[in-house]
Amino acid sequence: MLRSSYRAVVAGLALLPLLASAAPFTSPGDRDLIRDRQQRLLDEQRKRLEELQQLPGKGAPAAADASGDDERCFEIRRIELEGAGHLGESARRQLLAPYQGRCLGVGQLNALLKAVTDHYLDRGYVTTRAYLPQQDL
Repeated sequence: MLRSSYRAVVAGLALLPLLASAAPFTSPGDRDLIRDRQQRLLDEQRKRLEELQQLPGKGAPAAADASGDDERCFEIRRIELEGAGHLGESARRQLLAPYQGRCLGVGQLNALLKAVTDHYLDRGYVTTRAYLPQQDL
């Protein structure tokens, strides 16, 4: 019994180098396939980032006048950014200062949202969006 166990262990150890040589070496074809997949993923990410940067409002002035005849405006006394943990205090002040204490229309509110979203996009947070929750105006 001991002898058969010993033989099994020796046979297993003898086959071990064969298993090591069967390790997953990638052939040149496999490497090309992997490289193509990685390049495709990078291209898709670049395309998504370009699309995100071209969202409406990109060319809108940061703090346009609310003097449009058709546009209703809302007096904005305070703007709070909730959940903006990656936004430093100086960046908050810089982004919000042109909008606080003013009468803002829909266009200016969208420009503010766009400015905050663009700030995050510029820092690589491509899935982050600024939005306005339901308001009681």
